[in-house]
Amino acid sequence: MKTYFFPLPVFVAAATMASSAWAGGCAGGHCYQRVTTPPVYDTVQEQVMVSPPRAVAREIPAEYGEVTEQVMTRAPRTYARQIPPVTQTVAERVMVQPARKVWSVTRDAYGREVGCWVMQPATYATQYRQVVVQPGGVTYETQPAEYATVTRPVQVRAARTYYESIPATYATQSRQVMVQPGYDGWQPIGGGHHRPRKYLNW
Repeated sequence: MKTYFFPLPVFVAAATMASSAWAGGCAGGHCYQRVTTPPVYDTVQEQVMVSPPRAVAREIPAEYGEVTEQVMTRAPRTYARQIPPVTQTVAERVMVQPARKVWSVTRDAYGREVGCWVMQPATYATQYRQVVVQPGGVTYETQPAEYATVTRPVQVRAARTYYESIPATYATQSRQVMVQPGYDGWQPIGGGHHRPRKYLNW
């Protein structure tokens, strides 16, 4: 939409000067009148950038979870164990005194002493002793490892950064532009040559 500005005093001044010129006796092309016209402006709409495009960094923290696993609380170990021998008590007959010939003196029925050699048998006795039924030794035993179930935190995904692009933003603003400059000069009344004139950028 175009808007034109024409000040009322300018036309009044031009009309007054023309009337004065005719009243003073100017005739034909020898008389001039002062003509002044303001510049013509128009309002235009244009887009201007309010903020330029930019990239904004976004931080995503690391994510964690839990894992359950078995851990060794004591390592396996081997130790030696003494095995004592196995004994048993046995009884055995042993000779205490061997058989022998002994001189024996006795009296017979008539009261006479009679001597003779008498054989005495051997004498025996029972004695007890310990015998080894199974010898002793050393045996090695291994104690297995011991485990426990524990839960510990683990990182599922590492922290990362990504950049978000934000486009430029624009706005519409209005401004006035000159579409025709102003005029200030003399124009002949009824024809003739023009005198010099100038344009006014009001």
